[in-house]
Amino acid sequence: MGAPGGRPVPDGQAPVPPDRADQSTPESNRLGGLLRRHRTDAGLTIEELAAASGVSVRAISDMERGRSRVPQRRTVEAIVRALDLPDNSAAALREAARAGRRVPATASALAPPRTVADFTGRHGELGWLGDLVARSAEHPDRQGAPVVAVVSGPPGLGKTALMVQAATRYAESFPGGVLFIDLRGLDPDPPRPNDLLLRLLTTLGVEEARVPGDEHARSALYRALLRERRSLLLFDNAADEAQVRPLLPGAGSTMTIITSRRGLAGLEAVDRLVLPALTRGEAVALLQRIIGPDRAAAEPDDMLLGLAQACGHLPLALRIAGNRLLSRPDWSIEYLLCRLADQDDRLDLLVAGDLQVAAPFMLSYRQLSPAAARTFRRLSLIPGPDVGSELAAQATGLGVRETEAALEELAELGLLQPATDGRYRFHDLMRLFARARLAAEETVADRRRVEDRVVTWLLDTAVAAGQWFEPAYAGGAGGRPASAEEARRWIQQEGLNWLGALRAAFAAGRHAEVMTVADAMHWFSDRWTHWGNWLEVYQMSAASAEALGDPRNQAVHLNYVSWVYTACLLRPDLAEAPAREALRLAAAVGDASQQGWAWTYLGSAARRRGDATRAQAAAGQALPLFDAAGDWDGYAQGLSLLAGSLAQAGRHREAIEQYQRLETLLADPARAPSPQVVDLTAGHLHLNVGLSLLALRRWATAATSFRVALPPLQRAGVRQSEARCRYGLGSALVRLGRVDEARGELRRAVRIARRVGPADLADQALGRLAGLGSPTDRRVS
Repeated sequence: MGAPGGRPVPDGQAPVPPDRADQSTPESNRLGGLLRRHRTDAGLTIEELAAASGVSVRAISDMERGRSRVPQRRTVEAIVRALDLPDNSAAALREAARAGRRVPATASALAPPRTVADFTGRHGELGWLGDLVARSAEHPDRQGAPVVAVVSGPPGLGKTALMVQAATRYAESFPGGVLFIDLRGLDPDPPRPNDLLLRLLTTLGVEEARVPGDEHARSALYRALLRERRSLLLFDNAADEAQVRPLLPGAGSTMTIITSRRGLAGLEAVDRLVLPALTRGEAVALLQRIIGPDRAAAEPDDMLLGLAQACGHLPLALRIAGNRLLSRPDWSIEYLLCRLADQDDRLDLLVAGDLQVAAPFMLSYRQLSPAAARTFRRLSLIPGPDVGSELAAQATGLGVRETEAALEELAELGLLQPATDGRYRFHDLMRLFARARLAAEETVADRRRVEDRVVTWLLDTAVAAGQWFEPAYAGGAGGRPASAEEARRWIQQEGLNWLGALRAAFAAGRHAEVMTVADAMHWFSDRWTHWGNWLEVYQMSAASAEALGDPRNQAVHLNYVSWVYTACLLRPDLAEAPAREALRLAAAVGDASQQGWAWTYLGSAARRRGDATRAQAAAGQALPLFDAAGDWDGYAQGLSLLAGSLAQAGRHREAIEQYQRLETLLADPARAPSPQVVDLTAGHLHLNVGLSLLALRRWATAATSFRVALPPLQRAGVRQSEARCRYGLGSALVRLGRVDEARGELRRAVRIARRVGPADLADQALGRLAGLGSPTDRRVS
């Protein structure tokens, strides 16, 4: 009878004792020789042993032929039981399997690169990979789906370094070894899957002459080999899904980590990590490790923070900056920061030997289609930090759909970062690279045309959006934005973009357009008081009016400046000067309405400073001026100021009388303000009446007043006033003994105040919640 290997056993050869069978077997396949000897001694075929043990025919055959030298312990024990081996033979077989696990299965050609000695941070990302390592070990029978992790992100973030660090940390979990292969995804002609499979198969021990020529057959053989081992595959710099898909294991406990600048969204059943830039603390720590503790200790902390910021917290840029400091021991960080301050030169300076920030950026840039390359360059002209497709289309000169496709291509290659709601943003250094490509590839005239088109579109759209909140506005004529809600969203999303366009227009002397935008934003600004840029908007518009020699409009916009100081910046001490200058200018041109508004803003500032007497006096000055001008919007605000200052002085009954007078005005068709102003004013009226009723301890009536105030305040979107209203309602409900309802209103007040202010209101509401008796009351979701 022939042996399984096809070679006859010589007649008269004495059987080899089971405990010494490995002496006649090559060390590289000690396990296979032992298994074959025990199976033939038992008179079993491979199929019969498979049926008895529950281990597959392929697995037993691969073990005997040396293709699988690291079987799971469960597999070995099943075979030991099926063969009914004596203790010494079973121990020898187990030891051979353990020895196989100790033999590295990775050929030096596919060994991972060395780890970075000063690798810093990434604790969350390494922990995420560690969880996946643990999950990959949950199927010792190798029947579960293999774990595949895709780590993607822009160039320079340290994707490869993270992968290698993870491999070093978790290598002991993979007795089948660690295999690393650079897929060279950014090469003009990246390696094809068939060639990569050949390298992997020969590394796994298959003789090259026995590797099938067909890609599908190679992939099937490759997956069969991986099914019986627990290895870690590291595929670095993948080109696309088509290159990677044939290399993925089919089943088993082998784990795969793939890095790519692309998201590889087409791969199924994978875990994904989009690698961010380092945190500020991690970036500073990396710099400290690179330049050494002594050098780091000699530098001020703010210098290290500044250098980390100049490098955009990008690991590659941080390493280059650190290496430059090491190679220039006489340079201080302050000196390097001064050199990096010029954005046009920053990329050229971030070079150390053969390391340069721009090089990996250029590799990705060369992969782009012409439309995506143009989009990338021209987006550097967008004034704000992020962009949507409509604004991007103005820069590119392409249609919106073509622009959307280009944006997705840029995001896929890591040259843009997806933001919220279909928007995209640059990393700071990537924006500088885009600007450099724009200067190199497009003419000055082309750049100016694009800038002008972007600025004009932003200003025109800002005016169209702001007009939705003007009291007399009847709605758009089929243009964009198409609704007040869409207008609100646009103003807020594009806030820093239209503000940047406003700055550009002001610098270019386009003063009439600056004033038009500021006027259009006037009514909306009441709904977004926590935005920190209104002062700049109205200071520019006031300066534009002065440049145009228009004292009446200068008074208007100086009044807006005064309002910003009091209502937005909470600096009433600074509000008086612009209001008094507005009063002077309005008086000079005989504008009673603007004089009334100037007095109103002076009174509001006095009231915010706690001077109720001066606030009442200012209201007394404003009301007859508004009456004379027939400005009933202003008159309503003057009455509200008078009532509020009386309440501040503790004269709550008189305050309520003035609020009732205001309510009568709002109901008078001949003198009522515009409908939108009526709604908003009514909301504040009932809010303030409720506060006065609280002070008078009339809890039930106060609660009713707050409930009446809420709907108009919500319709108007004045979130800070809504927070005050809910706090007042919660306070009244506490006094009425309706504690559960009170908790709900106070928690809503906290949530709103935390987002938009005022901050002290959130603290007050939390304090009142804490006094309701339950320790859980302080938890606000």
